[in-house]
Amino acid sequence: MIHYLLLPFFSFLFIVLQTTVFELLFLNLVSIEISLILVIYAGFHMDVLKGGLLSFALGFFLDVITGTIVGLHIILYLSIFFISMLVSLRVYAERALFILSYVFACALFECGVVLLFYKHIQGLDLFHKFDTVFLPQILVVTLVSPVCFNSFRRFGDILNVRVERSNKRSRNR
Repeated sequence: MIHYLLLPFFSFLFIVLQTTVFELLFLNLVSIEISLILVIYAGFHMDVLKGGLLSFALGFFLDVITGTIVGLHIILYLSIFFISMLVSLRVYAERALFILSYVFACALFECGVVLLFYKHIQGLDLFHKFDTVFLPQILVVTLVSPVCFNSFRRFGDILNVRVERSNKRSRNR
């Protein structure tokens, strides 16, 4: 029960950390979206309620802080969470190569959807900046994803997240 009460607070702190500290470290050149990696990790290791609420909270606070189209990241993060959950039931998702390729695909999907929304909703054509702005962000997020997965796994072991999901999988088989 305490998890559901603390979830919005820690999600807000996580998004603030992501949007301030990481952008300061990289001098506002590359934005590292660690929240996307956390959503994918939640899809692989959390149950539907906890992971869904986490994905919703991260998407909501990212929309609020960055000022993008309201609800865009909520829909994206919930979609990526549920797809990751389905993928984790079929594939062993602990290998670094799989994590790299899956995060790359999800980041590319997110970037494509955001660019399409900006073009069709706000009339901004940002596709010409894909090579110089968006592709480096996707590559950086992809390269740091195995390290983030290990960090989330260690933190998840403290919170007993991993045991829940593995017990549910054994009951489903």
